[in-house]
Parts: sequence; structure tokens; C-alpha cells
Amino acid sequence: MTRGQDVNSPAVIIAAILFTVVGASAFLILPILIGAAAEDFQLHEGQLGFLSGASMTGSTISALMAIFWVRSVNWRLAMFIAMAVFGFGNLLAILVSEYTFLLIAIFIASIGGGTAYSLALTILSDHDNPDRVFGYSIAAQVSFQVIGLLAFPTVIRMGGLDALLAILCALAILSLFAISFLPISGKDVRLSNVFQIFTQTRVVFALLGCLFFFFNVGCFWTFIGRMGDTYGYSPQVIGNSLALGVSAGIVGSLCASWLGNRHGRLMPLFASALGTVVAAILLNSSEALLIYVLAVALYNFVWNYSLAYQYAIVADVDESGRSVAIAPAFHAAGAAMGPAFAGMMVIEEGFIIINILVAVSVMISFALFVPACRTEQT
Repeated sequence: MTRGQDVNSPAVIIAAILFTVVGASAFLILPILIGAAAEDFQLHEGQLGFLSGASMTGSTISALMAIFWVRSVNWRLAMFIAMAVFGFGNLLAILVSEYTFLLIAIFIASIGGGTAYSLALTILSDHDNPDRVFGYSIAAQVSFQVIGLLAFPTVIRMGGLDALLAILCALAILSLFAISFLPISGKDVRLSNVFQIFTQTRVVFALLGCLFFFFNVGCFWTFIGRMGDTYGYSPQVIGNSLALGVSAGIVGSLCASWLGNRHGRLMPLFASALGTVVAAILLNSSEALLIYVLAVALYNFVWNYSLAYQYAIVADVDESGRSVAIAPAFHAAGAAMGPAFAGMMVIEEGFIIINILVAVSVMISFALFVPACRTEQT
């Protein structure tokens, strides 16, 4: 039984969606944040890859730890602690002036953000129609992306990276008012050994599918802004182009909410993988601004269309209700591995390697989701 609030109530859904947005906020504006860090700290591409990787590593660790506590603690207290850590990490990042300390501060902030995101996803997974509410959550996240990509370049011109980090701190503080709308706990799920979920073949395939999917996302999202810079676009043009392209992600996530499980979950994943490959080919075919925007739009549509189904698959294959909490760990692990690996390759091969890595990793992801979607045989 859920205590404190009904997980199907609009207030709980809205509050949980809010925390998915705040928890993922740094990642959602990663191209802008990376660009600001590059300017303020004079970082090269390899350092930027590791900075992105530090953020994803913190999210990975926090999500993995959620498997131990997410079904056994007071959810309101856990969310308060998560927001406190997220705010502290971003405040610390404002105060530091060296690259190493910036890495540490971003890592700390990502611990809090990742914890909040995992907890919010767990709350949404208890809903009677998880496909739909996951779609709404992703639509809200993409809406924040669009606003950030349009407004934050101006904020950065006025105050640099510190101004952007101050906004993230403010989000952590303001979100505290929504904690009282969260349930105290969720479904009563008993599991003698939390690692038991990793003995379930379909769960393992689904989580690895999540990892390789975000390997491609990490590569794309970390360096898409830098690609535009090498093409000669100004920061404002890049921000506007990304905002326009990312807007397509709202449509993608709402399509997932509207369609639900009407056509199953495997076909949407295949369509998304195919669209990702096409977007990578477009980016490699021309440096024209129209092609750049079109590729970003297509990529974001299929990315966000796919994501709701990934969470729904993970929630469906594991009856313990814990796997969905650690799905962000595998997303974050992939997103950490992708840019760190790609950052080293870019120095040698140029940005074409990014598009190759994006295409290959998304097809591996789809191949892993295929056995996860099949009925498990005894």
C-alpha cells in the first residue's frame, strides 16, 4: 500500500514529474553547460568529455545505490536530502576556480540529482498506467530543455557559468515546496536479496539496452554544440538551433503517451533506432544550418519517443519494482562512457567518429531490448 498520497492522484504525478525535471536539469542543458565551462575554464575537448563523464558517473552511483533503499525509506525525507546535495554541489561549483575542483563539485551535484530522478521514476512506476506518465515526464523535461536552450545563452553572456549554476541551485530550493505532495512510501514489495533482480535474464537485457542507448545519447548531446561551433555558428545560433530541434522531443514524448502500448514496445524502439541512424547520417552529410537543425529535431523526436518505452519495459520485466529505480544508473553509465570515450577519439578522428558511435551503439541497444520484450521461457 502507498502511504501519504495516492500515486494515481494528479498532485503526486505533477510533483514526481517536477522532480524528474530538476533531477535531470543539468543533463538536459548539458551542451550549454559544457560550452560555458569551456569558455570560463579554457578546457579542451578531452577535458570536456571527462567533465560530462563526472556528471554521469555521479548519477550512475546514486541510481545504483537506490536499489538498496528506494522501497524501504521515507520518500519525502529522501527527496529532501537529494535536493540538498544537488543544491550544495552546484553552489560548490560556483565557488571553485580550478578544473579538478569543478569535476568534484559537478560529481557531488549529480549524486543529488541522480537520487532525485531515480526516486521520482519509482513513484511514477507505481502508477496504473506507467507508459503514459513516463511520457508526460519526458515531455516536461524536454520543455525545460527548450526554455533553457533559448534563455540560458543570454544568462551565460551576462554571468558566465556561475549564473547557470545559480539557476540550478534555485531550482533545488524551489522544488522543496513540492515534497509534501509526494507519498511517504510506495508499493509493499518484499525482496530477500536485492541483487536477485540481476539473475533475471530479461531484466539484464533491458538494463544493458538502456546503457547502450545512452552511450549514444552521451556522445551526441555532449558534442552537438561543439559541432555547431566548428561549423562556424555563433553560441546564440547554436542555442536557438538546439532549442528548435529539441522541441521535436516534446512531440515525441507526447506521441508515446498517446499511443501507449497500442503497438507494443519493440516496434517503437526499432523506429527510434532507425531514426537515430538517419540523424547521424544527416549530421555527417552537410554543415548547412538547415541540415543541422533537421538532424537535431529528428534525433530528439526519436530519443524522447523511445525513452518512455524503455522505462516501461524495465518496470514490466521486474516484479520487485526496483529495477526502474536503477535504470537511470545504466542510462547514466552509458552517458558517462560515451563522451569520455568519444572525447579521446575526437582528438584523433574529428567529429565523424561521434556519428559512427551514435549509430552503432543505438543499434546494439535495440538488439538488447529484443530478448527483454520476449516472453521469458521456463
